[in-house]
Amino acid sequence: MKLPLPILLLLAGLALLVEPALANKFETISGGVNGSFRLKREFVQTGLLAGGGGFLLGALLAVVIPRTNAAFLNFANWRNSAIVMGVIGVLLLVSWLFV
Repeated sequence: MKLPLPILLLLAGLALLVEPALANKFETISGGVNGSFRLKREFVQTGLLAGGGGFLLGALLAVVIPRTNAAFLNFANWRNSAIVMGVIGVLLLVSWLFV
């Protein structure tokens, strides 16, 4: 279903009008986050460590039990799944070191 050009322009204009109101709302919300730099850094490091460990665990499981885990891209591509999850896991853990 194609929308006529005037309706598309109206929707685009509406999005431009609503955007500043949302920006102010989110700015207010983010301005309310309090805490020391150490606590915020610890929160990010914990997320990166858990994510990296989870992806590396998934990569290990892709190699140990191939063609039996539905979490992989599909049952035939377990090697590709292991490589992708391993690379993402390593990237997350390396970024954990630099935060």
